[in-house]
Amino acid sequence: MAGVTDPLPPLGANDGWRDVPISPVDEPLIAVDTIHPRIVDCAEYHRRGMHGALPRSWVRSGVAERLLRVVDALPASHGLAVWDGYRPLAVQASLFDTYLNELIAVHPEMPADALEAAAARYVTPPSRSLVAPPPHLTGGAVDLTLADGDGRPMELGTGFDAFVPDAGSAAFEDRPGEVRDLRRLLFWSMHDAGFTAYAEEWWHFDHGDQFWGLLSHCDAIYGPAEPPPA
Repeated sequence: MAGVTDPLPPLGANDGWRDVPISPVDEPLIAVDTIHPRIVDCAEYHRRGMHGALPRSWVRSGVAERLLRVVDALPASHGLAVWDGYRPLAVQASLFDTYLNELIAVHPEMPADALEAAAARYVTPPSRSLVAPPPHLTGGAVDLTLADGDGRPMELGTGFDAFVPDAGSAAFEDRPGEVRDLRRLLFWSMHDAGFTAYAEEWWHFDHGDQFWGLLSHCDAIYGPAEPPPA
């Protein structure tokens, strides 16, 4: 496995992800808190009290298998803390609308289409499309960080959902130090298990969805997931 001394490679853009074909496989959603003792489920949106957010995080079984590989390969002093996986459409809509309204308040002079494009850089617009679902709706996208020895999530330079330039996966590559090294450890651990990274958010990784298909040069294997049991 690559380690903290290895720089991040150039990360591809996700433009055109909606055009990636989906060749769906039938995989169930798995509760994150059942995968491994060193994988902690934070269920961040539920913790914040967001309407429609689920009390547990869920991912496709193929994602769960790869997260298990990640934690087995990490040093024993670290685990994973998952903030979000499968995301109901209502939560996706709330996140997008909230961020869009924040941008409107700061940039009232910008045209609507430019504002929506700026919001979509960090939050995928909600959609019921079967051919281009939001990545989190598929159960193939996961938002996570490293956890310390006590299972506490580590903020690697920014907090979760900090939509700022420092959130970029490679933002600390020219700043030697702990944040850079830990981001490299997280990136290479996920990469070696078969995940792709989203360049704009150091915490966002994909397997099986159209983001992953675009960067892996293959069909996606996950369409919209069936909601988990109540």
